[in-house]
Amino acid sequence: MSASPSPSPGSPSGWRVASASFERSADKLSAAPPGDLPEIAVTGRSNVGKSSLLNAFAGQRALARVSATPGRTQLLNFFKVVLRHPRHGDLPFRWVDLPGYGYADAPKSVRASFGPMIEGYLRGREALRGLVLLLDVRREVSEFDEALLDFMVDRRLWTLVCATKADKLGKGERGNAAIGLARALDLPRSHVLVTSATSGLGLGDDGLARALARGLSPADPEDMPAGT
Repeated sequence: MSASPSPSPGSPSGWRVASASFERSADKLSAAPPGDLPEIAVTGRSNVGKSSLLNAFAGQRALARVSATPGRTQLLNFFKVVLRHPRHGDLPFRWVDLPGYGYADAPKSVRASFGPMIEGYLRGREALRGLVLLLDVRREVSEFDEALLDFMVDRRLWTLVCATKADKLGKGERGNAAIGLARALDLPRSHVLVTSATSGLGLGDDGLARALARGLSPADPEDMPAGT
C-alpha cells in the first residue's frame, strides 16, 4: 500500500471506495484481464442482488447492470476497485462478478454452464485471493452455497458471507440471522456480514470495505475460512 498523508479534520477515518470502474467481460478464463492485481470473486444465487450490492458499495447507480430477469449474467465480469484509507493509502484489486446459479427459469444450457465457469475460475485463477458469497438473509443455505465454501476451504482462501436484503428484517432479526449463518456454515462470526444495498448497511468501514481490505492481506489464521 502506498503512503498517505495524515487525514485532515472531517475526512474519512477508515476504508472507503475511492474509485470503481468496469474493466471487461470474459466467457472463459483465457479472455480475463492479466492477473496483475489481487482478485475477490463474488457470487451467489441469481436473484441475490449481486449487481445492486456492487453499485451500492461503489456509490454508483449503474456500475453493474441490474437485470430485471435473474439468471441473465452468464459471463465473468471484471471491475477494478480502489480502496483508500487515510493512513494506509490505496489498495487496488479486482472485483470479479461470477455467474449466478440456481435460477430455475434460466435456459437449461445456461444453468449447465454456470458450474464449470465458476469452478474453472476458482480453480485456475492465480490472482484469486478470496470469495464473497452472497446469501439472501431470508433464504436457507443451499447445497451449492455449501459446496462453494468447501471448495474455498480446500484452497485455503479467505471467504466472506454477505447476507443481503437485510433491510427486510428488524434489527434483532439481523443479528440472529448472522449468528445462524455462521453456525450453519462453520465460519467465524466475523466472516458473516449483514448487508443492504438499499440502506447501505454493512458496506462501509464497519463492514464490507474493511473486511475486503483485511481479506486481501490476511494477517493471522482468523482471516482464513474454518474447516468443515
